[in-house]
Amino acid sequence: MRTLFFALILSTVLSIAGCKKSDPAFSGAKVVTSTNFKAGYTDTYSYDGNGNVAVITRSTNEKRVFTYTGDTVLMQSINGAGIIASAIRYLLHGQKYADTSYGFYQAENNSNKYAYNSDGQLTQQKNYAFGSLTSYSDFSLNNKNLTSTNTTNAIANTHSYAYYSYATNTNTIGNQNFGMGFLGVGSLYLPLTQVQTGQNGDTTGIITYRYHYNPNTSNVDTLATYDRFGHLVDSMAYTY
Repeated sequence: MRTLFFALILSTVLSIAGCKKSDPAFSGAKVVTSTNFKAGYTDTYSYDGNGNVAVITRSTNEKRVFTYTGDTVLMQSINGAGIIASAIRYLLHGQKYADTSYGFYQAENNSNKYAYNSDGQLTQQKNYAFGSLTSYSDFSLNNKNLTSTNTTNAIANTHSYAYYSYATNTNTIGNQNFGMGFLGVGSLYLPLTQVQTGQNGDTTGIITYRYHYNPNTSNVDTLATYDRFGHLVDSMAYTY
């Protein structure tokens, strides 16, 4: 449920007050469009006067609408016929970031709980279906960068892992750059690789990230991801 519909979230309103005004920690250019060349669509982002994302419109006529009320954020997914297909309500409970979310419509039986460190970065996510825990992920960070993820299937009691390496380029496509500060703060830098392993430590996948940066702004213009065999997984372009 936490995954939004741009292709990559690099793990972020900013307290109840954060829904009302900007926070210097989230300054910088906001993403205006993200284009997924492989899937063949473009998402266009619009923001309210406080810098929070208001609407994401997909070129296929779908959209997501964000409504900020008190310390809650309602995200509605609307299909091409103008019908609400699903919705998620994020609850901040007076904190800077959402600690709970509940689904409605197609997602009505799903919910999540989130925990963060003092930097506002996600340290744990628990996923529930019909009120029962189905899985949870623990996130390890170092110097404000996500270094590993340990995901537990609570039903089968199995584990999977992911490990990340980084460049030293500032992350311009984290949650805050999409105006989604209520989801916490993304990694400081952009990842270079993600190595996925199974419960026994066997490598199940390797993802490599390749970026092109605007020479005038240092923002990410394009992102391509490749699997362990060098096959293209995704190809993205961003404007600000």
